[in-house]
Parts: sequence; structure tokens; C-alpha cells
Amino acid sequence: MNKKIFFLLWFITFNAFAEYQPSITLEKYIKTITVNADGTSEAITEALDRIETDKGITAFSQSDLSFIKSMERLEILDAYTITPSGKKIKVTKKNIRERDDTADRGADIFTDTRHKIIIYPEVTVGSKLYSKIKETNFKTKFNGHFIFSEFSLPYFKYDYNEINFVVDKGIKLNFDSKGFEGGLIKETESHKYYKYTYKQASVNPTEPGMVSLYDTSNYLIVSSFNSYAELGDAYQKLAKSKAKPTGFIQGLADGIIANRGGGNKRAEARALYEWIVNNIRYVAVYVGNGGLEPHDAESIVKNKYGDCKDHAVLYEALLAARGIKSSPALINLGEAFTLPKYPIISPQNHVITYIPEFDLYVDATAQSVPFGEIPFGDRGKPTVLTALKKMGNTPAMKASENIVRTSVKFKIQPDGKIDGISTVAVSGPIETSYRENQVGNVGKDDDKIAAEMLSTYGETGTGKLQFTMPNSFDERYEENGTFTLDPIANFPGPAAMNIPVGLTQGRIYSISKDKPLATRKYPYTCFGRTYLDYYTLEFPKKTKITRIPSNVSYNKDGMIYKATYKKKDNVINVTREMVLDNKNMFCEAEREVRKHAFFNVLQKDIRSQIFYE
Repeated sequence: MNKKIFFLLWFITFNAFAEYQPSITLEKYIKTITVNADGTSEAITEALDRIETDKGITAFSQSDLSFIKSMERLEILDAYTITPSGKKIKVTKKNIRERDDTADRGADIFTDTRHKIIIYPEVTVGSKLYSKIKETNFKTKFNGHFIFSEFSLPYFKYDYNEINFVVDKGIKLNFDSKGFEGGLIKETESHKYYKYTYKQASVNPTEPGMVSLYDTSNYLIVSSFNSYAELGDAYQKLAKSKAKPTGFIQGLADGIIANRGGGNKRAEARALYEWIVNNIRYVAVYVGNGGLEPHDAESIVKNKYGDCKDHAVLYEALLAARGIKSSPALINLGEAFTLPKYPIISPQNHVITYIPEFDLYVDATAQSVPFGEIPFGDRGKPTVLTALKKMGNTPAMKASENIVRTSVKFKIQPDGKIDGISTVAVSGPIETSYRENQVGNVGKDDDKIAAEMLSTYGETGTGKLQFTMPNSFDERYEENGTFTLDPIANFPGPAAMNIPVGLTQGRIYSISKDKPLATRKYPYTCFGRTYLDYYTLEFPKKTKITRIPSNVSYNKDGMIYKATYKKKDNVINVTREMVLDNKNMFCEAEREVRKHAFFNVLQKDIRSQIFYE
């Protein structure tokens, strides 16, 4: 598969809501990789892809090939279109363009990645696109090491996929595969030869919320690393010296602690973390080996920016200056929950910090996350603790400690408008998502915030939402709203009305609209949490309430829902409690079928109405 296809499919795959459309067939793909004793390599790739649909024309009529110019060379040896009638139309030099990486956006990311673009002529449905590419890796990411991975994509056909390796005996490679057939085919005095093939006749669509294809796909892994401890050691060779607590760093750390009034070691670790997230911007600098090698701590402070590796290096240096040991932790920030048998760079794409003294993970790039917590994307993941030469795991999220309490008082006016006061109190790891959700609302007009929140649930009106500032870590997170809803039912009756949501996050209501799939093939992301909703609805005194919803109770397969309704005069009290328990941050595909009974009970209750006249 050429790089253009790879990066497009990467986007489709890891954004799991992509529309399923088998727009191309990978008719032939042959790659031969020559691996030198020092881990450098040369690869020749021939690819022939068949366009199946109009969408395939849009997606694949240009081929985007990327390379890091300080580490790689990329040559286009040949490229042409074969029309449905069999005519070969060669790609000329003027149809091969080179440009800088569009991700180089100044304040966000700097990179020396370059792109060569092949623009294929006269592409129609049924056309075949041929390319022959030579890639030379003259500088390795880890000195003396070679890594390679190929993951199949379930929504494309592979007529024939062949990967060959010619390996200098001066380097030992480990091979692991699933679905790929092959292995060692011959051996000479100086080299070993391997051949792997892969075919896929059937296709499957992606699914909403599915885990990464790193966890589910067929694959071929090749690595010179024997263990993740070795990978961690290789990373340490790049990063350890950068985390040295120089005199400048020592003075900075001491000053931060003095300004915060001291405290025990945990309090010091918190103070240093909060200084970083409030003073060091996130800017990615992927120049040369910058995707793996961090900058030194002192330069990060002076520049006041850095990427995840830089934030981790700076935090490690500041901690060391105060006598607190820590380790970088390589992790996936996304939907991948497993690691291959042999180490490769992917799916690890992020670096955080582990503090053994407190058995605590800290992500110093998470500007809205209180100390002691980590973002959703870091949770429930295996980690490589590079300084400790061992593996670890970040914690998942338990329903018992992950609680959102919502209290709302609705007062219905004689004209049907509804005045309301709401409070949302959040405790546990889920607090991080509430803080992050409000970052974009800081400084935004009150009416705009209210309109956006109310429209989510089909309501209109005006209001004001006050929330704890995302980085006010000394305060418990709350959202407090005052609002007036436009009528959601006719007054005076006789009529009926649903329970409104008002100026809240409406989590239970949202889940009632998230209908389970009929079936699933892949595991999907999920997490444990508890939602507690307490509503009071006061009707006008002259209103006669003739019927209220029935109580509901459901408890099965780790899904609990209970709703109670009580009437006293013209006031109705509603309690809704939902507990979704799961030990991991993902659920097996079979759970989707079991969700249907729970969903039916929940949806019926959310649709229930109060009758009045």
C-alpha cells in the first residue's frame, strides 16, 4: 500500500465514525526491504490499486507520500494510470509536486516532514493506479535498531500483498504476525531472506466507537527489540540527559515550591505540575528525530513551549531537583489498549510521567486536569516505564468513584415558560472531561453558551451558566445555571409534557438517544460512571396533575437504571440513577447485544410524560 493510501486509511480507521465505502481494491502490493546491520534500510514498493467508485476517484487520484528529509530520501521511480480500456498514461514530472507538511502551523507544530504528491491523469471508475517508490532510511530513530509494522484494514480488499525482507546477519530481527503467511525462506553466509503474503477477500465496515485497529487487525510486526525494557532503555538514551536538573532548573524548582509555601513531597509534585500546565504551552517540534527525542529542560522553560516529550522531560527535571524520582511512561493517547508482542513505535504516540513514590501517573500536557488525575485518553492503557525498565498500566475508571450529581428546580409559569435553577457537581476522574468541555466557553457570551447547550436537547430559551474555571484546581468542579425555557408543552391543558433537561449536561438523556447497534464485530470504548439526577417540577397552583410516570428499575450485566416519581399537590419530584460499571476502558462486542434491553427501558422512561389539565 503506498503512503497516500496508508495515511488516508489511518485517518478513516482511527476516526471510527467514518462512513463505510469500499472505494478501492489493493490489487497488488509488493514491498522489498533491505535491512542493514546498523538498522538503516532501503525499501522498494510497487503498488497497483483499482478504483471502484466515484468516492475512490476523489480519495485516491492523488497519492501523498511523506518523508522526514533529515532522516529519509524518497524517490518516485515510476507512476502511471491504466484506464479501463487498458491504456497506460504515464505520470510526468510536472504532475509530481513537492511541498512542506501542511501540519507545520507555526504556533502548533513545526516539522521537517516533506511530501511528494503524485497526481494521476484521467482517473475514472475502473482505472488502475501504479506506483514504484524507493525509500531510503539513512538515519534510524533509535541507534542500531530497525522496526516495521503493517496492519491490515478491514474495509478494503487485498488481492495480493507481499512483503519481503533481506536482512544483514549483523542485526537480529524478531517477527510476529497474525493473518500474514510466511517466514524465513532462505539463508546465505551474510543475509537472511523472509517472505510474507496476505490476502483479504471480504470487507467489513468500521463501527462507531470501536477500539483502534491496532487491537483488532491482522498484522506483521518486525522489530530488533527483544522486549519493551529494551525499547525503554533506547528511549532513555535519547531523553535522560535532557532531564538533568541544571542549576537553572534547580533554582526554578526551589522558587516554585517557595512561592507555594512548601509542603510534603506530594504537595511539591503537585505544585511543579501546576506550574508547567499554566506556563508551558503545547507546541510540537518534529524536526529530525524530534518525534522521539525531546529537548532539554532548560531550553523548554526559556522557550515556554514544548510537546508531550518536552513536558515530561521538564517535569522529570523539576521533580529530580526536589528529590522526587520519576520515569517517562510511553503510552497510547487514543483507542489502542494493547501492545504488540515485540516493540515498535506505534501504537505508543504519547509520553507522560510515572511517580513510583505515589504510584501515580501525571500528564503534564493536560492543562485542564487536576493533579492526581489523567485524561480519558490516557486511562486503562499499558505503559512502558522507560527509567524503570518495566511495564505498567494506567488506571481505568470505576463507576463507584466517577459520579455526576445533577439537581434542577423547574418552576412552570402559567404561560408554559419554565424558570429553572440547576447545579451539576462532579467527582472522580470524569471531572477532567467537564473541565475540558468548558475551556472553549471561557469568555464566551452567556446567551450563546445557553443556546448551544439547550439546542442539544431540542430546547430553546435564555440563561446563564457559571462554572469552575478549568484550571482552578483548588476548587471542586461545579456548573450552576439559571435559565428560562420556552414552552415545551401547551398551557393551560389538557396536555402532557416530558421532563425537560434545562441548562445541564443531560448525560442520561444523551444516552437514551444513543441507540445500540444491532450487532458489533469489534470491541468499543466505554468506561464506568454513575449519573444521579434529581429534579423538582413545580406546576402552577391551578394545574391539576392527572398522571405521572411509573417507577422504573433495571439491573443486569453491569447496567443499572432506577427512576422514581412522587407527586405532592402541584409538585413532582423525580429521581433518576444510572450506573454503568466496567473494569476496563473498553467493552467487548458482545455487550452491545445486551445493551438493547437496558436501552429500551431507558428510552421508554425518558419518553414518559406528566399529564395535566
